[in-house]
Amino acid sequence: MSVANVLFDVLTPVALLVVLGAAVGRRLDFDVASLSRLSYYVLGPAFVFAVLADAELDGSVVVRLVVAGLAGMGAALLVVAAWARIARVDREIAAATAMTSAYGNVGNAGLAIVGFALGEDALPIAGVLMLTINVGGLVLSVGLAEARTRSPLHALLRALSAPMAIAGGLALVVNVGNVELPLVLDRPIGLLANALIPIMLFTLGLQLVQTGVVGVTADVGVMLACKLALAPLAAGLVAAAIGLEGDFLDAVIIQSAMPPAVFCAVVAIEYDLAPDRVTTGVVLGTFASVVTLPLVLLAL
Repeated sequence: MSVANVLFDVLTPVALLVVLGAAVGRRLDFDVASLSRLSYYVLGPAFVFAVLADAELDGSVVVRLVVAGLAGMGAALLVVAAWARIARVDREIAAATAMTSAYGNVGNAGLAIVGFALGEDALPIAGVLMLTINVGGLVLSVGLAEARTRSPLHALLRALSAPMAIAGGLALVVNVGNVELPLVLDRPIGLLANALIPIMLFTLGLQLVQTGVVGVTADVGVMLACKLALAPLAAGLVAAAIGLEGDFLDAVIIQSAMPPAVFCAVVAIEYDLAPDRVTTGVVLGTFASVVTLPLVLLAL
C-alpha cells in the first residue's frame, strides 16, 4: 500500500464527515454550541478515560518519549509567542494560534499513519505519544482560553479541573491500580468514547457554515509552519539527542507532524476563543498535511 493510499484512507473519512456537517448545517438548524458541549463535557472525558485506563504505561523509554513529544509542542509555542510579541497580536489570536500550533491530531490520524509506516509493533510507542500530546494539549488549550481573563495560576487550575483532565486522573488511578471495571460501566464508556471523533468532525462542518473560511491570514500561516514543520523537526532533534532511535525516533517525528487536533475547535467554540480562526486553522492544516506528511514519511 502506498503513502498516497494511506493518506487517502485516513484523511478522506475526516473530510467527508466535515463536509457532511457543512451540508446538513445549511439545511437544518443544529445548535453548534450544544454539540460542542456534548463533546467537551461527556464524549471527551469518556474518550480520555477509555484510552488512559487501558494504556501500557510501563517501559524504559516512556519518559524520553514524553520529553520528546512535549519538546515539539514547546518549540511551536515559543515561536508563536515570539511572533505574537513582535507582531503585537492581541491575546485572543495569539492564544488560538498557540493552541493549533502545538496540539496535533495524534489519535485517529496519528495512530493510523504510524501503524502503516512503522508497523503494528510501533503502535504502543505512538500510544504513549498520543497520551502525552493529548493531555498536554488539553491542559494548554483550556489554560490559554482561561488566561485571557484570569491569572496564570487560576487558568492552570481551571485547566487541571476540566472534565477531561479529571477523567484522565481517574483513568490513571484505574490503570496503576489494575482495576477492572464492571462491564456495565466499561461498555457505555467505550460507546461514548467512540462517538467523540465523528461528532467533533460533524460539529466542525457546522461551524464552518456559520463562520465561513477565514483564509490564510498571518496567524494561520504561522500555525501551519509551526505545526507541520517546526514541531516535528524540534521533536526529532530532541528525541535523537536523548538517545531515541529507530521506530522510537520515527514515531516521535510522525506524531509531532500531525495537523491541528479537531478538539481545538471544540475548545474554541466552548470558550469563544476565535472559533472562526481556529476552525479554519484545523481545516487548512488537515488539507496541508496531505502534502507535508508524505514528505515526512519519505524523509524517514
